Amino acid sequence: MKTRIFALFMFSSLLFMNSCTEEDDVIPPVATATPATQTITSGSVTSITLTSTISGTTYSWTVVQSGVSGATAGSGSSIAQTLTLTGAIAGTATYVITPTGNGTKGSPVSVIITVNPGIVIVNYTSNIKPLLVNSCTPCHVAGGSNPKWDNYATAKSNINGILDRVQRESSAAGFMPVGGPKLSAANIALLKKWVDDGLLEN
Repeated sequence: MKTRIFALFMFSSLLFMNSCTEEDDVIPPVATATPATQTITSGSVTSITLTSTISGTTYSWTVVQSGVSGATAGSGSSIAQTLTLTGAIAGTATYVITPTGNGTKGSPVSVIITVNPGIVIVNYTSNIKPLLVNSCTPCHVAGGSNPKWDNYATAKSNINGILDRVQRESSAAGFMPVGGPKLSAANIALLKKWVDDGLLEN
């Protein structure tokens, strides 16, 4: 009886060891994205090639876009998507690609696409006035109690002060917009680009 129990125990142990060995032999794929970063102009198509250490690997990806449109989750062996800026300053799309091969998933790899504007000049009427009206109501628009930044000449003459105050921390004295959230980095960059482009009205 003891001999039979011992034999069964040894047989079970061998099965367990073989099972572990088989699982340990599964090697996950290692993906490479070429290039790992890319810079394109708004309206252009991405060109990312995906390869792996294991033949037959498939790829799927998710994406987070900031300041751009056109980036979508998907699958395939390359990423070719037309990305367009939603504003006047550069944006990004970050793809996270997961390879699957040998029946197992490999570690994700990331690709960052920077999307630059073409030759776009920021002007007050199209870019700055809508930003100021949206962010500075009711204090700095018609009917407000402070300088009217929905007026080109007034906004132009006050741009240095505007930039100073919107870049302060929300807890600091003089922070603007009063009682509102801090302007996004993209909107602050837009104000700075207006200055760099010559403070044009139209």
